[in-house]
Amino acid sequence: MAANGISTLSTKQAKQAAKLNIAQAKRQGKTVARNGTISGSVDATKTAYRYWNVYDINALPTKYSGNNIVDNPGPLVDHRPWTGHV
Repeated sequence: MAANGISTLSTKQAKQAAKLNIAQAKRQGKTVARNGTISGSVDATKTAYRYWNVYDINALPTKYSGNNIVDNPGPLVDHRPWTGHV
C-alpha cells in the first residue's frame, strides 16, 4: 500500500523530488499527513527555518533525470542539499 503515494510515481526523479518536498516541509515546521499532503506554514518562531531548510536538488551528490542517475562531480558540501549553511 502506498500511504503517501510516492511509490506510485512514474520516475525515480519524481520520487526523489517528492521525498525532498516532504523532508523540507517537516524541517520547516509544516504538517505532513500520512497521505503526503502538506499543510500549514513555516514555523514563524524559528526564523532560521525560512532560510536553512530549503533544498537545492542540484546540490545533491547524485540525483535522477527520469530513471537515470546523474552524478554531481562537484566537491562535497556540508549539509547538502539544504541551503543556508556555510
